[in-house]
Amino acid sequence: MTDANRVCWASAIGAVVGGVWGYLYLTEAGRQFRTHLEPRIDDFLNEMHRMQGTVHKARTAAGESWASLQEIANDVSRSETGSAGQSH
Repeated sequence: MTDANRVCWASAIGAVVGGVWGYLYLTEAGRQFRTHLEPRIDDFLNEMHRMQGTVHKARTAAGESWASLQEIANDVSRSETGSAGQSH
């Protein structure tokens, strides 16, 4: 991508962002839109926070399960080794 293309893209993105900001903060329709949007954003963020807690719990449970499986595998391995030594 050439420098001219980068400047063109940056200008276009800046214009769009500026237009959206102006609409949301400088017009009555934008204020109403923000009034309706803000509770939904709060709900979304709360849901993401709950999901983060769920993922943390699932990760903890998976780690504990993996540790239990490794412990069982070690116990089985030890019992097989012990029983092989006792068969003389």
